[in-house]
Amino acid sequence: MNRAFASLYLLIIFSIIGVGWGVDKLWQSYNSEPEVNSYVNSLVNLLERELEQVVPAAYGQHVRKFANTAQLDVEILRADEISGSSLGQQILLGDLVTVTESSTLIVSYKRLPGSDSVVSIRQEIEVGHEQYFYQILSAVFYFLISLVIFFWVYPLSRDLRILQKNTQKLGSDGVPSAVDIAPHSTVFALAQSLNGMSERIRALISTHKEMTYAVSHELRTPLARMKFALEIAATIEDRKVQARKLTSIRQDVSEMESLINGLLTYAGFEQGVTKLNLKPGDLGALIAEVVAGCRVDDIAIEYDINDELNGQDVMCEWYLVERALHNVITNAQRYAQSKITITLAIDEKDYIVLVEDDGPGIPLEDRSRVFNSFVRLRQNTNFDKSGFGLGLSIVSRIMEWHNGRAHVRESQWGGACFELRWPQPYVL
Repeated sequence: MNRAFASLYLLIIFSIIGVGWGVDKLWQSYNSEPEVNSYVNSLVNLLERELEQVVPAAYGQHVRKFANTAQLDVEILRADEISGSSLGQQILLGDLVTVTESSTLIVSYKRLPGSDSVVSIRQEIEVGHEQYFYQILSAVFYFLISLVIFFWVYPLSRDLRILQKNTQKLGSDGVPSAVDIAPHSTVFALAQSLNGMSERIRALISTHKEMTYAVSHELRTPLARMKFALEIAATIEDRKVQARKLTSIRQDVSEMESLINGLLTYAGFEQGVTKLNLKPGDLGALIAEVVAGCRVDDIAIEYDINDELNGQDVMCEWYLVERALHNVITNAQRYAQSKITITLAIDEKDYIVLVEDDGPGIPLEDRSRVFNSFVRLRQNTNFDKSGFGLGLSIVSRIMEWHNGRAHVRESQWGGACFELRWPQPYVL
């Protein structure tokens, strides 16, 4: 990264210096004729008046006399001596032309009227403090430019070096550590994306560990029971007893199938979605269908649906929200004693669904982890051992995809109250 910083910095500096120098030289080449000062112009006019009464053959003698009197370097040239150049053509047309022959010498040319003679006036220029001051200002200019570029490029290089080190440095869990970069940094958005990726990798690794544990733990028990039942069934001659053992094996197979289906479903949800297909619809009608599908005839539970939406449509990804509602209502039905209340509401920002039951509730210390995968609470003696702790984790994931959240608190009867909340489209 230091090499990248040095190469980028030097590239910018040399580019600026090269372009500046080239433009300066180009300007000098196209603007090589200096401005004629009033002194030279006055000298030429005075000399022309001196030669008005002189024949061309005597121009040389009078010019030398004029030069000695004025203490100037003046001479007479023939027109054919300078006619070959582009400036010569301009001089022959009668223009006063001044050219720079060196850094300390300028020469002015003027064709004398009515003749083929050209007067040349040479002037020595002393290099004063202005020239040195210009050079100093140029050096200060390029130095300040290089300093400004340094203060722009160096923080960028430094932050990129931090990102590089963090991507190469793995934590104890095999995930790159979080990058701490100031919000005003140019690569702050990149750092945030890297941190989000790290958290996602950490969550996937955690889920993988949990799934591995769940598979090894949950499958071991039914497999052991099936193995034992098969050993016994092979030695039983009584058809009725053998049939009971086979029924037990079928139940274990069904339990394993349910676990595998649950794991596949959860793994599918863990893949995430790229974009939700939000559509308007009747959430009350959906909940009525979900309740009808979840209701069990031999369990006497009273369902009460309070629809406070007043016919307003709800925007969501319907198949995902249906799955979330099914999991929450099924969970409430598992623990409820006699009643479940489902409330649909809306506030200034969010859609809200509340599912309350009169069951044993969830202890305060367990509410923060109830939405974690493979978590099953056993807070009452009537604990239902079915399920694998994936339903509420899927609910939480669906709410996150909707930019919302799932939350649990105590219900009005002392049971659990699950709150699903996601924003309306204009605040997404």
